[in-house]
Amino acid sequence: MFGKTRAVPSEPATPDPVALERAVSEGVLISRAAAVVSVANSIVIRALRDHEHFDHDRTREAVRTILGRLAAEQREQNERIAGERAKALKAKGRSRHQHDYRRGDDDTLWFREKTYTAVAERLDDLQSDDDFVGGIVAAAVERAWGDVGAVIVTRVSAVEAVDPAYHDERDQRLRDFVDGDIARLLAQPPPGSDAPRSF
Repeated sequence: MFGKTRAVPSEPATPDPVALERAVSEGVLISRAAAVVSVANSIVIRALRDHEHFDHDRTREAVRTILGRLAAEQREQNERIAGERAKALKAKGRSRHQHDYRRGDDDTLWFREKTYTAVAERLDDLQSDDDFVGGIVAAAVERAWGDVGAVIVTRVSAVEAVDPAYHDERDQRLRDFVDGDIARLLAQPPPGSDAPRSF
């Protein structure tokens, strides 16, 4: 009855709203970039491998699907961090490495949980935002065009590659030009005259 009582950990304080919004905005930006790359890759594959024409509606649906998948990944991360947090609250001793969480990491892990949840919710909302989805489609098309253009330029450059001996033989070509072509030009009479040029 008079033994030691274990203190029950209190719920961490509500995360700073400004810091949370900044973290959520960064998470959405990262997710947007991932969606652009994924959609651009599928545009290139459909065009080059499958010989399909660009379909704007199909691409918009692909963006919405990818945003849903990214939201699900955020929820999975939330569950993983929640598990890490539960273990950290029970862990004793000192941390052995950066991912060996302890009770002192509770606020940080709580903040991550809240961030993952908020990013997932924001991505859910953005799936129905036509402007956001359209922006990803436009960025993906631009990236796909850049990727395809770079491949074409690389292939054309490879075909038009300069003979490796070109630079080594430059001096001889210049001598031939001066001794042959320039000498013949100098030996010809100026236009409208029968006499050779004199210098």
